[in-house]
Amino acid sequence: MPVAIDVGQRVLVYNPSHGWTLAYFVTAQQNNDNKLQILTCRLSNCHHKATSQDHYRYPPERVALNDTIGNNLNVGTRVLCMPSGDADTSRYIDKPLRGIIAEQPSSINNQRYLIFADNDSPFYLRSIAIHLLLESLSNYLSKVDLGTKHYIENYVLTYPKRRLVNISAKDHINIELNGQWIDAIVSKVEGSLMRVFLPILDKHEWLYRGSLRLQPLFNSVSSYEPPCKRFAVNKETTIDNKCHFLLIPLNQGWKRQIRNDLGTIVYISPCGQMFTDAERLYSYLFQIDSLLNIKQFSFDMNCRVTQKFISLKQPIVQIEDYANERENVPLMLVNEYDSTLPKIFEYITDRIPLTSDIVIDKSTIQGCSCTDGCLDTTKCACWKKTYDAIIESHYYEDLIGELKELFDDDDENIENMRLYLYEALSKRNYGYKHGRLLEKIHSGIYECNVKCKCDSRCTNRCVQFGVNTLLQIYNTSEKGWGVRTLYDLPAGTYLSCYAGEVLNDEDANRRGVQKNMGDVYFTALDFVASLNPSSRKSRPMMNMNNVSHVDNMNANSDLQQHNGNDRTYMEEENIPIEKTKAFLEYQQANYDPGIFVMDAHLKGNVSRFYNHSCSPNVFVQNVFIESWDVRFPWVAFFTASHIKAGTELVWDYSYEVDTVENRVLHCRCGSEECRHRLL
Repeated sequence: MPVAIDVGQRVLVYNPSHGWTLAYFVTAQQNNDNKLQILTCRLSNCHHKATSQDHYRYPPERVALNDTIGNNLNVGTRVLCMPSGDADTSRYIDKPLRGIIAEQPSSINNQRYLIFADNDSPFYLRSIAIHLLLESLSNYLSKVDLGTKHYIENYVLTYPKRRLVNISAKDHINIELNGQWIDAIVSKVEGSLMRVFLPILDKHEWLYRGSLRLQPLFNSVSSYEPPCKRFAVNKETTIDNKCHFLLIPLNQGWKRQIRNDLGTIVYISPCGQMFTDAERLYSYLFQIDSLLNIKQFSFDMNCRVTQKFISLKQPIVQIEDYANERENVPLMLVNEYDSTLPKIFEYITDRIPLTSDIVIDKSTIQGCSCTDGCLDTTKCACWKKTYDAIIESHYYEDLIGELKELFDDDDENIENMRLYLYEALSKRNYGYKHGRLLEKIHSGIYECNVKCKCDSRCTNRCVQFGVNTLLQIYNTSEKGWGVRTLYDLPAGTYLSCYAGEVLNDEDANRRGVQKNMGDVYFTALDFVASLNPSSRKSRPMMNMNNVSHVDNMNANSDLQQHNGNDRTYMEEENIPIEKTKAFLEYQQANYDPGIFVMDAHLKGNVSRFYNHSCSPNVFVQNVFIESWDVRFPWVAFFTASHIKAGTELVWDYSYEVDTVENRVLHCRCGSEECRHRLL
């Protein structure tokens, strides 16, 4: 047992109704690491015997030794401090406080312990009023926020080496208060502490002279993502959106501080406002009507905003903008192995119907009336459209069933239940969160549109703004052409949409067997089938959730050739090969005219170059923007995790092995989880 304690020894135990009370120790339970878990104690006025089982049980953070401590406790020890008229303290304590030892007694502090109280100001106290808490420091740190945990761990490991502000009474200093620097006047300095007067609040406060709430120390232990320019953003300012989207705020005078000591990111505006979370930053940007948006900020500690990927190989071919300004940002293409280029196609960013009889109905959409940026998702008509799709989808039957069981309403009002479900889904962050999509929504996302009263700052607008990430098409050597990111990308970042020609079933069948064409760039817009489990069984063709696109058919996989009549030809080599899985499935199924296919063979965008991997870092999301026609969703790609600069962007084609007779397609993605076969 870490703390020596005997049966019958007097302790102090905490009950919410009675506070700290005298008791006697009975027994204890320990875990595998020999750490206290539960202590059984007998209150001092209890009539039961010491061996009786009828006693109270307490966690270690609610038990302290009754005896006071000596002068040899280590820094980091958990303690309970009691009010005492005889105790020499730097400030008056009117209630018991838990905390940690932050400084041992010495002549400098007048033989007192420095205590960092939990959620309270620090203070000096003599040992006569301090009791040893039975909670370990590691147990306490497991329950606090990450910033506090890292700060205390760093403090304990580096003690007695500390950085303290050298300051005197009557000096002025800036301290942090609710994310802002405010002026304070030092009224007293005592050892490692100082008392400051805050004119703006007309009150005094004790602070540790090594606190990161003091601006001089805050600046000295922070590393900056350096801004390229220094000016505030106003209505007359124009923003260069051609750079990496996370660099835009830094180019406008913002600072991004990487607080390794606290394990957090701090953004500082040009006027000095500090932000440690996206919620408050979004409100600030909205209130000041900033041209910046929350998608251009990342609080991910792993995301290196300014570090650009630079290949060690000298490119033989380099095109600065392969999209020829058709995207919002330049799209670079490099070939570091030879002088070849991808097969020529027309670069487009939209969906283009092949024939005039294919009409994407844009009259079905409705708009919301939100003016708060659709921050309250339970009141936004478009957010509710997304939630309704989740509620009605077979993908989420278990989740919705559990939520309905938790719903407690005697009158069983359907509208009240639906509102309850909206709020529950909102709390679980289904949908966009500060411009990111952290989890795929199988039933589709309905973004705000041109009929909505909200503007570009809306929380429910993302895909409609187009590509804003700096990507690079490159020759992977072994897998043909692929795509990698030039900068770090946070999880949930929107990449691009699949663009191409929209074909009906008849045109798709005809094009699939044409020489020099094939179906290697087909994607089935079969969202209707994906929403209906019964119809999915009768439609084996890959739908929106499993896009049937293979870039460079023989590049990312080994193609096993078989004899047979079902053959199509690759354009460059004129070698007969089997038809791909998607096209064979087209022929096997009896599709109605409402099913459409998008083909990026002749017209497409960067999305046609994404390769397959059995360990994908990208996922596909169905999104509806200008039309609610479920036959024509946008096929959007999002990052599934944090992705470092220079990493290839890959997703899972989700082919099923042995679904096509006499067809074998080996995978060469190279991941540890490789399934070795696609078909």
